[in-house]
Amino acid sequence: MQKFFTIILLLLLASGASAQTELEHLSPFANGAGRTYALTSRGLDAVGLNPSLLGLGTPRPIEITVAPISSLGINEGSSLGQINSVSKGFDSIASEYIADSASGLTTGDSIREAIAKLLGNNALSSTIDARVLGVSYFDPDLGGFAFTWTMHAVLDASVPQGLLNYIGVGAVSNLATGDALTPQNLDIQAMWYSEYTLTYARTLLGERSSGEMQLLGGIGLKYITGIADLDMNPGEFDINDFDNYPDSKKFTPQNHYLVGVDYQIRSAYPAEFNFTNLPSTISAKLIENATAGSGVGADIGFTLGAFDSLQHAPFQFALSVSDIGSIHWNSNVSVRTADTVLNPKTTQGNKDTINGQLKALGGNLDTIGSYSTPLPTTLHVAAGIDLAEIGISVPGINLGVVAEYALGLTNTAGAPVNGRYGMGIILDRPGTAFAFHAALGYSVQDGSNDLTVAVGVGIGNRVMLDVGTDSFNGLFSSTGHTDLVFGLKLLF
Repeated sequence: MQKFFTIILLLLLASGASAQTELEHLSPFANGAGRTYALTSRGLDAVGLNPSLLGLGTPRPIEITVAPISSLGINEGSSLGQINSVSKGFDSIASEYIADSASGLTTGDSIREAIAKLLGNNALSSTIDARVLGVSYFDPDLGGFAFTWTMHAVLDASVPQGLLNYIGVGAVSNLATGDALTPQNLDIQAMWYSEYTLTYARTLLGERSSGEMQLLGGIGLKYITGIADLDMNPGEFDINDFDNYPDSKKFTPQNHYLVGVDYQIRSAYPAEFNFTNLPSTISAKLIENATAGSGVGADIGFTLGAFDSLQHAPFQFALSVSDIGSIHWNSNVSVRTADTVLNPKTTQGNKDTINGQLKALGGNLDTIGSYSTPLPTTLHVAAGIDLAEIGISVPGINLGVVAEYALGLTNTAGAPVNGRYGMGIILDRPGTAFAFHAALGYSVQDGSNDLTVAVGVGIGNRVMLDVGTDSFNGLFSSTGHTDLVFGLKLLF
């Protein structure tokens, strides 16, 4: 736990544009079709996004995924694979803020500078989603049933580049010359949990697969085991010139700068969590499932369209709300709070005195009984059209356009809080021996945009493989994030 807060303290002393990360990876094709989850997902991939689509059925009655490797999504910053190095580096900095006068540049200084560079451009934000187990059964008369076990981890960090620039190379000289740092607002949220979901869907109105108008409805009920949580929102860090600080008369002039922090951090973690060796790759540690809390949740969705036996419709409309609910955290629960202004005495003071003063920035740690956090509740509204309806057609191929707007209804890591627009052009070649579909999409969020791509194949109505990315350009950028989602499903 000490290292956990050491990391956060390092972020305060050390991590730019803000980035949102969402927990919606487990529909690979929809992810690459402009993130149009509420209409483009099918079968097990619709669970947790728009459960009503489970009511369309599958080519065979039973559909399964049996291991995390069969349905996995990763959206990682460049530092995710180096999380242990970052953690150890932060720990070193926390134990050695400054050196003895004869030491020169310390190891802590060099690590601080390296980490400040590593955390640039919001590289710490990341998500991992995995379907550990999934099985569905469809009966034309009864509807679709599914059970899934999924795991989700998200770290959403918004750390201003201005702070990183200040505490990077030249930080000591910045302080020595009294360079001010305007208030820097930090927002760091992390959550890791498992969901066990039972989903049911069926045709509510109309005759299934008739080509006439039908209304599909679906609901998923979930039990949630919380693994770990951290919430720092908001946080503030600033360095002011002594003469310009509003309340500087409270302090005795000892140097020409004042350091101020104001933050609150809540956290919970299981006893089994080992912060000296954090998971940095896909491994069994991601499914050990130690718990620090529990909760319940639900998904609900509706889809309207004149679907035929191949799941195609001239027009489609969908509305869904996913991840309704909350997690109640009750293991190793604590809150760390700091609201202080520090006037470090760097003249006529020894190393221990100065380190003691700087450690005050770490705030006070109190143990609390429990707290609750909402799930990343998200509203999806989508519509689609078969291009043949406007005179664009290719023999043997279905062409369509789908668009979606998604909005996070809770300010929780994993929800698109500021909204997201997406659209995709979909090519579908159905077939019993061999089927193929592909999509080219485009999504816009927080002033940034991404080109998306997806491809998928079906073999003998037995094997279905989909691959997609929601940032095609990011795959080829050394500074961009890596995002690749794939899913393998077997039908019986």
